Amino acid sequence: MGLTRRTAVAAGVVASVLGGALLFATAPPSNLRDVPAYALDAEAEEPIRNVNIIPELTEFYDVAGVPPGPPGQFVRAEEIEGAPDGIRLFRIMYQSTDLKDNPLPVTAMFAVPDTEPPPGGFPLVGFAHGTLGVGQVCGPSHSPLLPYSPGYTGWPTHVEPLVKEGWAVVASDYSGMGAPGPSSYLIGPLEGRGILDSMRAVLESRPETGNVPIDQDKLALYGKSQGGEAVLAALEIREDYAPDLDAIAGGVALAPGYAVPIRAALDYVAENPTSAAQTMFTLLIVKSIADNYPDLITLDEALTDEGMRRLELLDTHCSSQLTEALSDVELSDLLELPLAEGVVTGLTEASLGREPLGRPVMIVQGLEDVTILPQFTHAQALLRCAQGDTVYYVRFSEDNHPTLNYQARLTDPTALDWIRDRWAGEPAPSNCPNQLLGTFSTAAGVK
Repeated sequence: MGLTRRTAVAAGVVASVLGGALLFATAPPSNLRDVPAYALDAEAEEPIRNVNIIPELTEFYDVAGVPPGPPGQFVRAEEIEGAPDGIRLFRIMYQSTDLKDNPLPVTAMFAVPDTEPPPGGFPLVGFAHGTLGVGQVCGPSHSPLLPYSPGYTGWPTHVEPLVKEGWAVVASDYSGMGAPGPSSYLIGPLEGRGILDSMRAVLESRPETGNVPIDQDKLALYGKSQGGEAVLAALEIREDYAPDLDAIAGGVALAPGYAVPIRAALDYVAENPTSAAQTMFTLLIVKSIADNYPDLITLDEALTDEGMRRLELLDTHCSSQLTEALSDVELSDLLELPLAEGVVTGLTEASLGREPLGRPVMIVQGLEDVTILPQFTHAQALLRCAQGDTVYYVRFSEDNHPTLNYQARLTDPTALDWIRDRWAGEPAPSNCPNQLLGTFSTAAGVK
């Protein structure tokens, strides 16, 4: 009899712990970078971290009349005016699928160098954004160049720097953000489909997106926070869902989001005071589980009356604005406690770790991060190593969630060099033998 997904995930966690113990005896020191945190420019960060402008949806995001199509089929595009010199920027719509394999239009941003392409075309990176919300108005493709808007949070920190490397970047909004669809927050299989299909949609040169040639032998994934988890999801499902994207050389996951699907841990978090950000994360997760696994849980089973009232905020608020709107309420006032069994089961179904990634990955974490806890990222690295994946796991001792955006790109060992080496055919490094119980207190940032 085969293992259920829940049993398999639990077994994977146990295997990671046992595997770490066995590797400890001969392991060299772990790759912990003890360097000062990246110094943020407070003025430049203000419009990135404080979202207070929510653009109205335009006709572009209306899917009425869009015929069904195969995954990755290009639907339409329009150019976004005002891109920085040397960059062309488009919003696109393409076909993906929901978890029942029904056609699902999704939108994305497509940014390309406005320069002469190299021989073979531009390399392509599928970028996965961090937590913004789940509402249609939260999709980054709406207004990536508008400060204080949801889309701007990932533009100067990630997308623009990647394009300035000479790479084309396609950044999925994810299902339900932009075009209508089921909420996708930490629903790994759904996020992964959206990312892979966005890459499929721009591989071919076409007039609607500037006749940009893509080097179909140089593909990679890059994501932060929720997007780090989404990168791992895309890699995990790629072989079955998108075998045609065999040229994806690997992925970079910065501070990948993770919610452990264990009842005791979830109930503990829910019953105790948490930050407004954690309250937001949990509400997004519950909404997404109910959207995608309606046979397991309904919202009125999972949420209190107050939770149901606050749910409408998810349609109109994004990012820090949503966090602020939930700052006056405790998580325990929003959730029915103990948590409904369907929430735990749904989270297990949505979680990663049952299958090997099939491609190398670089996981990067700041040990002063209070948004994505280092201990959870360490557990993910252990699990991936136990699956036999090639994992290059780097920790920066003084960095937090915002500073990691820059540290990962600018300080050796850089995520950009790691990607270039994969495209150059260099063997992927692995420090899995270093990720072990004996170094947990320093490697995972436990005080």
